[in-house]
Amino acid sequence: MPVDPHLLLAYLAAAWVLILIPGPDTMFILGQTLAGGRRRGWMATAGITTGAFAQILAASFGLAALLAAAPGLFEAVRLAGAAYLAWLGIGALRAAWRGDGGGGGLVPAVPARRAYFQGMLTNLLNPKVALFFLAFLPQFVAPDRAAPWVQMLLLGPLLPLMALPFFAVVIAAADQAAARFARIGAGRAGRWLNGAAGAIFLGLAVVPLVSGGGGVARPA
Repeated sequence: MPVDPHLLLAYLAAAWVLILIPGPDTMFILGQTLAGGRRRGWMATAGITTGAFAQILAASFGLAALLAAAPGLFEAVRLAGAAYLAWLGIGALRAAWRGDGGGGGLVPAVPARRAYFQGMLTNLLNPKVALFFLAFLPQFVAPDRAAPWVQMLLLGPLLPLMALPFFAVVIAAADQAAARFARIGAGRAGRWLNGAAGAIFLGLAVVPLVSGGGGVARPA
């Protein structure tokens, strides 16, 4: 077996703890679902999962270590990610102010597939996620088993895959909340939901700026 069974069990237990404590990915999916419904929430989930797989590859092949060793590059990527989230938040707040989404239901004019690319970009533009995998995965690598990069490639994808059932619950709950809002009128509901999504995205943009460049950000 390429990985140690005991370390695998420990990894799975630690992964579940991380998944059940909501993080930035959960909040992003929540915001997307509130703004655009269940389909948009799942597209955002698919994008975040794609980004997580890319971050795992980066950690496994040493690219994350290169990022950690280049403070200027790390800071540039971090600020780009915060700016992108702020741009999404401002766009949602502008839609709430204008009353977009009213009259024709809660589904926005923005195609749901765009949420996939938004989710992927928010994950890829968060260098702390790569550093998280770089710091977390080696703790469960056994030196007497397969090559470390092989073990990291085997263990890493389990975390985002295990998070999918949790994200399914978040999406279903947010979709139900959006449906209840719809009963007060499509126009008012659309403004409230866009406003809530905008506040979530702006909050996610502010967190990395306030926390600075230190530490690592866990996914999920």
